[in-house]
Amino acid sequence: MLADAYRSGRARVVELVEDLPDDRSGRVVPACPDWTVRDLLAHLVGTAADVTARRTSGLAGPDWTAAHVAARRGVDVPTLLAEWDRHVDATADALEDRRVPVTVLGDLLVHEGDLAESLGAPQPPWDGWASTASVLVRQVIKGIRGRETLVVRAGGTEWRSPDDAAPDTVRSVVSVDLYELYRGLQSRRSRDQMRRWDWDGPTDPWIDALPVHGPRDDEQPVPPPR
Repeated sequence: MLADAYRSGRARVVELVEDLPDDRSGRVVPACPDWTVRDLLAHLVGTAADVTARRTSGLAGPDWTAAHVAARRGVDVPTLLAEWDRHVDATADALEDRRVPVTVLGDLLVHEGDLAESLGAPQPPWDGWASTASVLVRQVIKGIRGRETLVVRAGGTEWRSPDDAAPDTVRSVVSVDLYELYRGLQSRRSRDQMRRWDWDGPTDPWIDALPVHGPRDDEQPVPPPR
């Protein structure tokens, strides 16, 4: 299952970037403004190469990630895709066998969204990211403790923070599209964008507390649904 999800995510990324002209592959990615489209692709390829070679010390950390980009500086998209093709099976197998964390898959799916949004492509397909989104929402919501509680309604599902049934709580309820929630939790939506979700009750401290990589203030592109 994890292997299939990785292969299909990789195939969708390839479809997004394989025919890009240089000016488009050199476009800055709004969600990762230090990177171009080509840099982001270099990171995904570098991840697969490192997983294949079992160079996973520091996995997902900033130095590990930066090394992928630096090592492939100036490499064109076709060459990057050819390198990825050599490592996709080993990476998928490592995920399936749980020899690497599932965050390797999560990272691919988050960056698929980054690429789609930066290139003006439609929202990635529901079956590519929805299960990962649901796991992330559940993890974030179950970690909320205390008098301020949160109810999240998205994608036909409701999640409640553990203390929501306690007396004298201050409850906030947010109803939002699951894709937008997923992107917001992954720090891919600005504070103002998250404030525009459908809130009942206080939006603070949730605007700053929910994004797992911290809040941001730069408005992000929102892709049209498929």
